[in-house]
Amino acid sequence: MARPRSFDPDDVLEIARQVFWRKGFQATSLDEITAASGIAKPSLYAAFGDKNALFLKVLDRYHDGILGWAERTLAQPAPAREAIRQWLTGFIPYCSGEKGQHGCLSINSATDGSLDQAEVRNSIERYNRRLEDLLRARLRGSRAEFRKGFDPDVTAHTIMVVHAGLLALAHQRPDSKQVKAVIDQVMGLLA
Repeated sequence: MARPRSFDPDDVLEIARQVFWRKGFQATSLDEITAASGIAKPSLYAAFGDKNALFLKVLDRYHDGILGWAERTLAQPAPAREAIRQWLTGFIPYCSGEKGQHGCLSINSATDGSLDQAEVRNSIERYNRRLEDLLRARLRGSRAEFRKGFDPDVTAHTIMVVHAGLLALAHQRPDSKQVKAVIDQVMGLLA
């Protein structure tokens, strides 16, 4: 009798992320994840639950990584305009060219029918709200840096819309210069 293969849950989550990201939640089967990870279905179920539960763990981990990076970048002592520019330009490799062709796991999930799953919809909404709150807080705290009448709430939301749009269009593999030009336009809001 063969011994069950031991596995590192973090490794399995990373493999599952790659499969979900490449194929989408709806088109991915647990068979594909077990084949890619080498983990038997019973072990996968025992560690993560069903496909929906596994995907939520992958998605939440993905969101946490982006939010952690956003928190660190936006909390820098630099002027808000520079911190936000650095945050946005950090996405250029993920919004352009070969590396960007898979887009964003969160945006992909929001557009592939996965929002029919309440838990997935809630995860994406929570992530977007937290990210926009980080931007809004940084802009509100730096209001003196901007022109009279500057609206940090509308500006934070506008930045989120552009950010989501860039990630949605990443599948078209735009040139990084195009993405940077869009970011430069957005930075005009922070005058």
